[in-house]
Amino acid sequence: MNADLARNIDFQGVLQPISVMKNTETGETEVAVGRQRVKAARLANEWRRARGEPLLQVPGQVHRGERRTALTAIISENELREADTPLGRAEKMRRVMAFGYSEAELATIFGCSAATVRATLALLECCADVRKAIESARINVTHARHLSKLPPAQQREKVRELVAAGANVAGHARARAQREALGERTPKMRSRKEILKELGASSGERAEALRWVLQTAKQEDGG
Repeated sequence: MNADLARNIDFQGVLQPISVMKNTETGETEVAVGRQRVKAARLANEWRRARGEPLLQVPGQVHRGERRTALTAIISENELREADTPLGRAEKMRRVMAFGYSEAELATIFGCSAATVRATLALLECCADVRKAIESARINVTHARHLSKLPPAQQREKVRELVAAGANVAGHARARAQREALGERTPKMRSRKEILKELGASSGERAEALRWVLQTAKQEDGG
């Protein structure tokens, strides 16, 4: 429960209407978009009831689209506002993909790249040991995607190596040690001129990463 949102609603009410729709199986009215606002409004009303003040009402509108589009609206709203665990996100992606959405459409819904969609969905192909290592942040999603291509027995063996490699180091040292354990080569350092050239042809997350590299190199040079 977001107490900050509840306090804001207690002060000025719900300013943005929620969307509701009828569940064709149960006949009940369900919130399609705005579930967090409804929960926060209920908490605010508990406070107002205790103070003897009038209760707030939540403005709403009927969602006229298909349940398929309502589902993506719910996920988009929740995914972009609140971080999820990698496996929880993978399960959400799988449910949405079952409605016939492509990887590119999932990328838009979840606010990420198509490559991230593929890497995240790969978690569902991993054994329990790999999933536990992901949830405890001992390995990352990219590692898990590589491991998902291996048979379960090899996944368990390799994830133990990755966890051991990163056990006593952190930051870049940990990333380098785990890349080596995974059998990846450490990428060759490129010149500033090469990075600037690639930056001119890049956008989004890739461009942000390249700008970070340039800024870090500048700071290390004392300029």
